[in-house]
Amino acid sequence: MKKTYIGTLIIAATVILAVGCMTSGNVTLEVLNPRGEIELPSVSAPSARIADLAGKKVGLYWNEKPGGNHFWNGIEQLLKERLPETTVLRYSGAFDLGDEFAAKIAKETDAFLYGVGD
Repeated sequence: MKKTYIGTLIIAATVILAVGCMTSGNVTLEVLNPRGEIELPSVSAPSARIADLAGKKVGLYWNEKPGGNHFWNGIEQLLKERLPETTVLRYSGAFDLGDEFAAKIAKETDAFLYGVGD
């Protein structure tokens, strides 16, 4: 019963719309993007590559997803084995660093590895 009622309403609305369009002349429809207006962020050039990590401070960031610590422990171990004079600094927190925390890390490190899990 409900399906018949809803179907009847849809047909009635379509007929009313069609009749209204025929009697009023020209009809203009505007299709809107359901996501709205999207402003693109400004584009910036990537940072220059570091020629050598020897003697540099390397930051490792982990978003604290389970198991990710094993990956970053392995990366830290490899860096210390291959580049013993390199300092490794560990950071962790949310997926989004935020401007303030990112600026802090940028001041403290020469290179930065950012990784998230899932």
